[in-house]
Amino acid sequence: MRGYTWGVAIASMVGLMGCGEDNTYVYDVTLDEAALSNVPIECFRQAVPEERTVEGLEAQQRWRFQRGEGEVESMSLEIPDVEISTRGIGSFVIDRQDDAPDVIPGAAAAGGGFQFVYLTEGFDMMGHPGTDQAFTIVIETKTLDDTIQGFMWVRSMLKFRAWNTSPQCAITIPFTGKRVTE
Repeated sequence: MRGYTWGVAIASMVGLMGCGEDNTYVYDVTLDEAALSNVPIECFRQAVPEERTVEGLEAQQRWRFQRGEGEVESMSLEIPDVEISTRGIGSFVIDRQDDAPDVIPGAAAAGGGFQFVYLTEGFDMMGHPGTDQAFTIVIETKTLDDTIQGFMWVRSMLKFRAWNTSPQCAITIPFTGKRVTE
């Protein structure tokens, strides 16, 4: 009986390790270099900046998608440390504490595709609302197959208490990716 119990335990552990690999998808991603050097930017209630380069984004990146466990189809996306800067948006940093990869929560859409969102809320020196920023990665491909495509979208919005609408800008950078094994 004792040998049987150990055999079941080992088989279960091997099975769980195999399941984990089925839930991880790794891609070599290429950000559109033309968009990185002349970033497509849209602004509302603010002039579009003439200088339109983006700093801090490498054109070649490795991304890891991890499917969550449970009834709701949740996912996370691990990407290289996000510390970008561009006119109109300003600086956007996900984790100021380290240079480690950043993990963004997301989910699969009902009709296919995936979306990962990271939001920040800023305050000025007096504690008043300052700048809200959103960092979004949208995978337009319906499933995580051999190739993916989509776009990275970053938005910055100044908050004012007196107005319903505030100045804001958003950049969009297209990408493609090819699945790899490590």
